[in-house]
Amino acid sequence: MSIVYRISLLLLLTSSSAFAADLGLGQGRLFLGSAQVNPTELNTELTAQGIKNVDLNNQFGIEITFPTFEYLQLGLRYSHHLISQDASSSANDYKATLSQDGLMGVARVPLVKSDVVRFDLFAGIGANKSTYTIKSAAQDGKLEKEVSPWAAAGASVAVGYKKFFLFVEGGYESNKLDDMTSSGTINNNVKSMDLSGSYVLLGLMFDGIPIFSK
Repeated sequence: MSIVYRISLLLLLTSSSAFAADLGLGQGRLFLGSAQVNPTELNTELTAQGIKNVDLNNQFGIEITFPTFEYLQLGLRYSHHLISQDASSSANDYKATLSQDGLMGVARVPLVKSDVVRFDLFAGIGANKSTYTIKSAAQDGKLEKEVSPWAAAGASVAVGYKKFFLFVEGGYESNKLDDMTSSGTINNNVKSMDLSGSYVLLGLMFDGIPIFSK
């Protein structure tokens, strides 16, 4: 993660600490999952370079939210997206990777809240920092984008007891890149990447716990 994202994350979590002290206990989530994607322009280029196409954008991360109103929780999500594709033929040592570090402000509306089941609606908006690298017979370079929009909406259901739950979240995320900066030996065939698509996350949820303390 770049120094800008590290500083931003630290400042946001520090401010959330003071916020939590006044508004009570928070909710933490650890998760991993994938989004179904079809970046047509990127896949056309990967095929031409002898590299496997992309159909999943994998991710893992952490989310922290706090009760703001009776039926609203606000917080932050950090996610690391990763795509890694090898050559179509095992005889070639080709590779393409795309990594993204993103911060998102999130809002959750809890609809069901019992000792064993939780259900809520979710929406968020933020930004990604992205780096794409490719190594093939004809190319050895990278494309970078410092800031691109990232948004998501969906719902989650959790099963557990009192404070500790397993959850699954499903929804749709918008994740588009354009006007990327190039370096190294790379052609200009990929001008944009649309990594938007439906996603599913699985993870652990810790509810009503003191995430921060004075």
